[in-house]
Amino acid sequence: MITNPAIARFLLPGLAMACCLLTPACKKNPEQVGGVQNELVVLAEITADNPLKIPVSKSIQVGTGGVITFDKVTTAKVTVTPDNGGASWICWLNNSTDYSTDPASIYTSQQKPKPNTTYHLKVADPLTGTVTAQTTIPSRPHLIRMDTSSDSRKGLPVLKMRVLLKDPPDTTNQYVFEALKELLRLQRVFTWQGKTYDYSTQAGKNLYEQVKNEPGVRLRTDTLSTNKFLRLSLYTDDRNVDNAQVSTLDSPFARIFLPDKVFNGQAYTETIYVDRTYFRAAGGQGPGRVLLMVKSVSPELYNYLFWYEQYKANIATLPPDQLYSPPGNIQNGLGIFGGSSKRQWTYYFDDLN
Repeated sequence: MITNPAIARFLLPGLAMACCLLTPACKKNPEQVGGVQNELVVLAEITADNPLKIPVSKSIQVGTGGVITFDKVTTAKVTVTPDNGGASWICWLNNSTDYSTDPASIYTSQQKPKPNTTYHLKVADPLTGTVTAQTTIPSRPHLIRMDTSSDSRKGLPVLKMRVLLKDPPDTTNQYVFEALKELLRLQRVFTWQGKTYDYSTQAGKNLYEQVKNEPGVRLRTDTLSTNKFLRLSLYTDDRNVDNAQVSTLDSPFARIFLPDKVFNGQAYTETIYVDRTYFRAAGGQGPGRVLLMVKSVSPELYNYLFWYEQYKANIATLPPDQLYSPPGNIQNGLGIFGGSSKRQWTYYFDDLN
C-alpha cells in the first residue's frame, strides 16, 4: 500500500490498496445490507511487459454487521491465462522479505503479459473459495513528445511535465498519470571471471582481497529496489481531467485521470506538476529514484482507481465505518484485476555513490 507522504509498501506497480486496507475496517460496498461472508480479495494491476504480481488476501467478518478486516492467504493456487489459446501461467507464493509486511500475500511469475490481449485470472483457495476475473491490456500510450522542466506552483517547487498524446480514433482509451519515488538499497559489487559478487558479505570481501589486482576487477555501486515507494502529489490546471469532479484543481492528487472524450481524434497536450518535496532523500529516508508514468488503462481499472481518488476526498470527514470498498470485477470476491500499458521515465536526484 502507498500513503502520501509516508513510506509504505507498494503492492503492485500503479495500484494502491483499496480504502478498506487503509483503515482498520470498512464496509463491503454501498449497496450491502446485513452480514457479509468471508471472501477472497484480489488487488492486481497487470502491466504489459512487466512480470506478474498478484496480491491475495481474505476478508474476515467482524461481529454480525457489514464491517470486515483482512488477512493474508498463503494456500491459494493462482493462474493467469491469455485469451489466445496459450497455456496458463502459474503464480507462486513469493516469500521474499521484501513483502513480509504487506497486508496481502504476493503471488508472482516471471511471465510478462502483452498489450491488446485479454487475460483470465483464477484464484482458488481450499479454505476460502474460488474467484475469477478478466481484463484486457490496452495499447501503449502513443506519445508524440514529452518534456520536463523545473517550475514553481503557488510557491511549491515542482517538476513540470508536458506530454503530447495522440489517441487512436477507433478505440476508447483512458489515461492515468502517476509519479513515485522508489526507494533503493545500495550494494557494493565486483565482477570476476564473468560472475558478480556482493562485497558486503564476508566471503565477497575475502575474494575481493584475493583478486582485486587482476585486470577488470573493481568495486562499483549497484542499486536494488526495496519494493517501497513514496507516492508523489500531482497537480494540474486542466479542467478536462476527471479529477475536477472530485475537488478543486488546487488540491493535490494521487493520480491524474484523463478521459478519452477530450481527444476527439486529435493530439492533446496534458501538463502535470509533480511535488518535488521528496525528490531528494531526507530525514533518514534512503536514496531512490523518481518514476514518472503515463498509463493507458482498462476501463474497470480506471473506474476503480478513480473511485479510490474520490474516497480520499472523504476520508477526512467520514468515520471508518462509513467508508466502502470500491466496486471491482472480481467474481465471488472483492477487488480488482485490471490491465495497463505504460510509458515510464526514470530520474535520479539522490547521490547513489
